[in-house]
Amino acid sequence: MKNKSVLFLFLCVLSVLMIGCGEKDVEPSFNSADLVGKWQVSNSQEFWRYNSDGSGLTWDEAQDVHEDDETTMRFSWSLSDDRLSHVFSGDEVHQAVVQDYTVKELTSSKLVWNDGLQDVKLVKVN
Repeated sequence: MKNKSVLFLFLCVLSVLMIGCGEKDVEPSFNSADLVGKWQVSNSQEFWRYNSDGSGLTWDEAQDVHEDDETTMRFSWSLSDDRLSHVFSGDEVHQAVVQDYTVKELTSSKLVWNDGLQDVKLVKVN
């Protein structure tokens, strides 16, 4: 009986150790250098440009706004693990606006983020 109790205790300890040593949830990490460049949202005329200094701009040519227009929206960006943040600066009237996305995929030519409602696919255009 004593041998069965020791064996049972040994198996319990071993089980706890094995569960504790299992794989940890690891946040995906993406290379921010892959983000730098001009991107187009699939099936649209919406564009995003990410500069290497953490600045960026976005515009929608369907609304007759182009990259070099004064009305182009400017932002700063950061990428940490799978979180892509855009901060659109405020002014005297408007507060700064922060948009966070969960990056699902990022390569040198493809970007997929989730905005909390849906996945958005972008392709690098230059």
